[in-house]
Amino acid sequence: MKLIENLSVVPLEEILTTLKEFDVFVSCGSFEERCVRSSTIFLDKRIEIRDSIIFNYKETDPRNKKGENIDKIRKILDQVSQNVCIFDTGSVSLPSEGIKRFLEYLEGNNFDLSGRRVVVDITVFTKPYFFLLFKTLREKFGMSRFHVVYTEPEGYKDREPDTGDIVLTEGLDRVETIPGFFGSCVHSRDTLIVILGFEGKRSMEVFHAVSPQTTYAVNGFPSYQPGWHRISLEANMRFLMESKATDHLYFAPAIDPFETAKALSYIVKRDEINKDSNIIVAPLGTKMQAFGTLLYSLKNVSAKVIYPFPSTYKADYSYGHGPTWICKVNLDTCDV
Repeated sequence: MKLIENLSVVPLEEILTTLKEFDVFVSCGSFEERCVRSSTIFLDKRIEIRDSIIFNYKETDPRNKKGENIDKIRKILDQVSQNVCIFDTGSVSLPSEGIKRFLEYLEGNNFDLSGRRVVVDITVFTKPYFFLLFKTLREKFGMSRFHVVYTEPEGYKDREPDTGDIVLTEGLDRVETIPGFFGSCVHSRDTLIVILGFEGKRSMEVFHAVSPQTTYAVNGFPSYQPGWHRISLEANMRFLMESKATDHLYFAPAIDPFETAKALSYIVKRDEINKDSNIIVAPLGTKMQAFGTLLYSLKNVSAKVIYPFPSTYKADYSYGHGPTWICKVNLDTCDV
């Protein structure tokens, strides 16, 4: 599989046989074991990194696993990176405040990211956080080229005892536009596109908040693991039926952000979408599909991106790690 020419994804270990250094590594600590994986691979491959910045936001962590994982990341990066900073950002539910602190930190340390080779590990960033992070990298530092890394989970732990649904979050704080992605909602009609995840209740929350005239759905297929695409369909069956998105169901590979971006573009360009409708997208699927939504929305600024911010992110909902992937992004040439 080719990476650079086809704008696709490859295993991280594969590309590091030729790519041996980065100027800046940006990642995030978490209670999930997989947050350590990319740093471990960088050490194994003896990759040189000048500056590493690890986001550390406040979230539910009763077993203090996040603290243990961040210590592991620091110890690993100390062996390959000249400078390692663990950056406290505040609440996980307030990405605007966290990115503001990030910019203040960079300014206070005379840290200019312009023109630097940056790799961002989005594995355990919340989706609203990395949406705002990449928008900031582009607008504040003129950054259009970077690498993105993502590590799959081996599996998920918690399920509802009655339904068997996978539980990733608890409660609903608010359904809100992701900061910086307000679109241009000037019409009286709304068209909603939901990237399906494992939590069908989140799709219902978004659907009820928007009350759209037309609803589309995108499911991750092929999925990370065989059968996982069926889990998301089953979890979202009520949403698909009530919203009538069963008549407008599309598929895009769960691991390929560029195909998700193309799927969104295809849906929006279809004749049956009312040309006088506001386009609203809810990225509830995989992180790589959410990144594909980001790519689409950066190119199509009239699209609005919304998200159901949970009250709590469930601690320890995943275990282990699967493959780690990397893709190279050039926003100037990405055709979505």
